[in-house]
Amino acid sequence: MNVVAARDEALALMQALEEDPHHVLHVAVLAVHLFDELEDLHGLGDTDRLLLESAALLHDIGWSVAPDGRGHHRESARLIREHHWVNFTAGTVNVVAQIARYHRKSPPDLEHEDFAALAPRERERVQQLAAILRIADGLDRRHVQSVQHLSAEILPGRVVIHLSGRPPLTKEMDAGRRKSDLATSIFHREFELTDTPSR
Repeated sequence: MNVVAARDEALALMQALEEDPHHVLHVAVLAVHLFDELEDLHGLGDTDRLLLESAALLHDIGWSVAPDGRGHHRESARLIREHHWVNFTAGTVNVVAQIARYHRKSPPDLEHEDFAALAPRERERVQQLAAILRIADGLDRRHVQSVQHLSAEILPGRVVIHLSGRPPLTKEMDAGRRKSDLATSIFHREFELTDTPSR
């Protein structure tokens, strides 16, 4: 896969449909940074990093067809699947769609037909990447890009994510904690968010 061409293609679809590009671009930066910080937990590679970034760029495009926001996560997944992709295979498109679909609301579940249809390894991939995207999305809860930097400490039984930026970060930390539900389940660690510097 040509990483540059694939990323440009995802970016072009975002620019065509996204009404709040500053938010999704910021979420993509946070998600990729968190992916890098958690590498020892997930053990995923460069292709997975690209799929996460693409899903982050596209996670809110469903607002373009669901202006009240209800069900926009499912609409984002549908729009991703229905787009005529050149640089992504059908399999990777489906993974990106599923990651975007699970950025909010209920976590992946075998009762969900599209998720159940994935191979076990792909289901695990979606869960791990969606877990990261959920936290990153929470960290721009107010869509004002207050969180400017993050680092993560992986400790026995917990992960501490240190945040810095333009205070107050209270709402971003609260949203990030709430949306760490899937990460806690998948990585078997509690996730703590703080605006105190890492040691």
